[in-house]
Amino acid sequence: MDLLTPRALASPHRLALIWGQHTLTYRRLAEHTAALAQRLRREGITKGTRVAALLSKSPEAVALIHALAQLDAVIVPLNLRLTPGEMAAQIERSRATHVVATEAAAAQARMVAQARPLLEITPAIWQHTLPLAPTAPQPAQFVAQTPLAILFTSGTTGQSKAAVLTAANFYWSAVGSAYRLGVFPEDRWLLTLPLYHVGGLSILFRSALYGTTVVLPDAAATTSFDPTRLYETLVAHKVTLVSLVPTMLHRLLAAVDAPPPPHLRTVLLGGAATPNDLLHTAQARGYPVALTYGLTEATSQVATATPAEVRRKPGSVGHPLLLTEVQVVDEHGHPMPPGAIGEIVVRGPTVFAGYDQDPKATQAALRSGWLHTGDLGYLDADGALWMVNRRNDLIVTGGENVYPAEVETVLRQHPAVADVCVVGLDDAEWGQRVAAAVVLHPNQRTTPAALETHCREHLAGYKIPRLIRIVPDLPRTASGKVKRGAVRNLLMRGEG
Repeated sequence: MDLLTPRALASPHRLALIWGQHTLTYRRLAEHTAALAQRLRREGITKGTRVAALLSKSPEAVALIHALAQLDAVIVPLNLRLTPGEMAAQIERSRATHVVATEAAAAQARMVAQARPLLEITPAIWQHTLPLAPTAPQPAQFVAQTPLAILFTSGTTGQSKAAVLTAANFYWSAVGSAYRLGVFPEDRWLLTLPLYHVGGLSILFRSALYGTTVVLPDAAATTSFDPTRLYETLVAHKVTLVSLVPTMLHRLLAAVDAPPPPHLRTVLLGGAATPNDLLHTAQARGYPVALTYGLTEATSQVATATPAEVRRKPGSVGHPLLLTEVQVVDEHGHPMPPGAIGEIVVRGPTVFAGYDQDPKATQAALRSGWLHTGDLGYLDADGALWMVNRRNDLIVTGGENVYPAEVETVLRQHPAVADVCVVGLDDAEWGQRVAAAVVLHPNQRTTPAALETHCREHLAGYKIPRLIRIVPDLPRTASGKVKRGAVRNLLMRGEG
């Protein structure tokens, strides 16, 4: 899917990228991207090639993503916060034959590439260009289900699943977002979300389709979130749209006692449930918050409430996007009446093609044309969606998904641990924090600090429990199933 070349031909002098004191027009970005695509082709990357990518939020990453899309290759972006072992496992599972990395992630890539060809994309790419030539439009590429990306997404049990997203998915997601949020020629979208998240990746394709500008954070902000620097970037570059998770907004409001920048027209807030007090504080401070509900399997946004709609119905995530249908159903799949809580199911052109090499999971998620999200919510009388709970036991901390089963498996590998239950506890800053109740084998001794150290050897930092409590036993039902709600209450009360 090549959105960049036609955009460059239509508006060559419009700004495509801003980073620091640097800018790049669409024409120049497209010329550099064409040269990079030629280089990738020489490396054997062609249509259908699966390419594992370790990407910082850099201009080189933007060019690389567009180059892979032009080649109809399949990008497999990896979470840079994973351990080398976790990355290597995802590369194997995705059947990626090549590995690419931007300069900041090159060391990690060398650790996990193994025998695969590794291509490091450095700022030297800006020394090479190819002239653009007019191309005939190819509308079929937007309706064909051609795989464009494989994104690893979390579930509540077992290992993460590899969601296959198509060119059509990203195209229609961009169209639906434009219809809901609007597009202005002067729009500038600050890329705060990582490029291994569907929300970050989508911003690049949206902006190329719209002909608007992507603002990249400076190098210091690509590895850690600095709310003061975020605010300074919003002001300095006249940013009009920014995507945040609730943790980011919480930190911004706590760190910066100033009104929102005058050019900022939308703060797209999603990735986790938004506490009511955070929403009220943001609105009182004048921030134009748009609440959104989405998921990887639906290529980011499913429903979005504009800032005006959020003011009218605080807490609602609004109506489905253009061409997207949402229903709330009972356990038998029957639609529920307005106000009744049930499972949220989604249908439309943004729904993914399925889970790679996992027909059982695909059949469970895609039934009779509907994506069963596992999330709970309800529709009001006007058809607006209200979220109640995300994916059963899934923990969403700082916008990152953590499934308890993975953390529990790691803790059980410690020789002193007999049993464990991992849950999410409400947290004003992070949305949720990971917590664990641990039962030890008889006559075994260890400490929460030692268990935390054990976790750090096997898990990404955001998955490590922030609270570990050693307890004599776990509360269970009559059938022997662990009562996660009771464990959560136990940890919240500080018992054990």
